[in-house]
Amino acid sequence: MGYDYKKEYIRWKQWKENEEKILRKHHVDELTISDLRKFDLAQFNAERSFKRHQNVTKDIFFTTQPIYDKKEINNIDDILDEIESESLFEYLKKVDPVVLNIIELKIKGYNINEISQILGISISSIYRRIKKVKKFLKK
Repeated sequence: MGYDYKKEYIRWKQWKENEEKILRKHHVDELTISDLRKFDLAQFNAERSFKRHQNVTKDIFFTTQPIYDKKEINNIDDILDEIESESLFEYLKKVDPVVLNIIELKIKGYNINEISQILGISISSIYRRIKKVKKFLKK
């Protein structure tokens, strides 16, 4: 059974309208209510995206076993220690430190917008740097 976006959106919208009635009853300003709506909608969309792509009936779901010997990555040195390809290791040692920071943040689960804010560089610059690494990997 797939995720029914329309049904869930209607339920979310009804919940949100009831919540906003209560907030207005308690004299909460409209700007705060608007901010809450935007935040809750973003959370709803994130959950929707997760549920849409989650498929517990795939065969891999039942054969996946936890891996406990995987090293946790906390910094750039941990990333370099895990690389088995000598040419990739040499390339990453010579590459701009910003690229290594991008890779580290990406591995930690940050999205491109968050990485852009953290490092203070443009999104297009991040994509350009990632493209260079991918180009090297294709060789």
